[in-house]
Amino acid sequence: MLWALDDQSDALTLRYPYFEHAEPVVTDESGTYVQTDVVFTHRVSHCWNHGLGEIITALLDAGMRLIALVEHRSVPWEALPGHMVADDAGEWRLNTAPERLAASYTMQAIKG
Repeated sequence: MLWALDDQSDALTLRYPYFEHAEPVVTDESGTYVQTDVVFTHRVSHCWNHGLGEIITALLDAGMRLIALVEHRSVPWEALPGHMVADDAGEWRLNTAPERLAASYTMQAIKG
């Protein structure tokens, strides 16, 4: 759900589609979540969000067997500047009520 939130707003609001959408989300960013001095010359990116159900269904349709799915309250970068704090492990969590939504997940699947 984190990827559907508005990373430019003062409030945590939904801005982007959670489910698959025909049109891409288009952004023009001067950098990335990685700390770097590199100046980006190709700044526009196009991405498509995919809901968790769609991802799991794609794995199952490909003959994979889901063996683990763990949701996390943190991500390894400050995905929502101004709304997150770094914890002792260097992960970023919502600074208010991080239990409101999963920030990331780990999924394991095997063939067959």
